[in-house]
Amino acid sequence: MNHDLPENNIAQPARRRPEWLKVKAPGGESYSALKNMMRSKKLHTVCEEAHCPNIGECWLSGTATFLILGDTCTRSCSFCAITTGRPGALNSD
Repeated sequence: MNHDLPENNIAQPARRRPEWLKVKAPGGESYSALKNMMRSKKLHTVCEEAHCPNIGECWLSGTATFLILGDTCTRSCSFCAITTGRPGALNSD
């Protein structure tokens, strides 16, 4: 007897995700150019800090949202992965 499943529950094969739910891995020339620009300017993006699953789609089209005071956000949204708190000292560079 299998104790992992109730007697009336039969294991079902895994279902494939619908195409509209699948996200392509980030990449491409536009993506790389935007990533390099963010690194060269030492900017922190909401896309990266929040672990956004749509980063590839946005960056491929040349769109990024960045944090203006470093890698910390003053809000505390429960769904977001960005570090919350008071931003550090302002960097004039």
